Amino acid sequence: MKACWLVTSLLMVVLAIAVLLAAPATASPQGNNGIESSDTWGGMHVSMEISAQGATLEFDCARGEILEVIKPNAKGEFSVRGTYTPEHGGPIRKDNPPRDLPAVYKGSIQGSTMQLEIVMADKDQAPEPLTLTRGQVGRVMKCR
Repeated sequence: MKACWLVTSLLMVVLAIAVLLAAPATASPQGNNGIESSDTWGGMHVSMEISAQGATLEFDCARGEILEVIKPNAKGEFSVRGTYTPEHGGPIRKDNPPRDLPAVYKGSIQGSTMQLEIVMADKDQAPEPLTLTRGQVGRVMKCR
């Protein structure tokens, strides 16, 4: 009877260890290789809200939208399509509404830091590269 109890206890311990070892490989708290579907990222002059479909961005004098899910590769690099909409201070005129310009959002993620570059056909309209931190609210001063 004692030997049966010992074997049963040993099997239960081995099974518990196997379950614990397998859990991290199958249940990651983050999706998309380091980007969660509800992440907030921010930095100087930029704020980004990640969604299940992509992301929305606010800049000092612009706004942007990423139109696909950000999926960094093994090196943490990504490139996704989206739009960039320059804004200006003052009222918006009916004959000159804001235009969504096509853009490519390229970047890399290392830990909680994202380097982000916005590539546009007209390089003069593209903002400077940005550094964002996961969980931070961006410091955006809208030009209104």
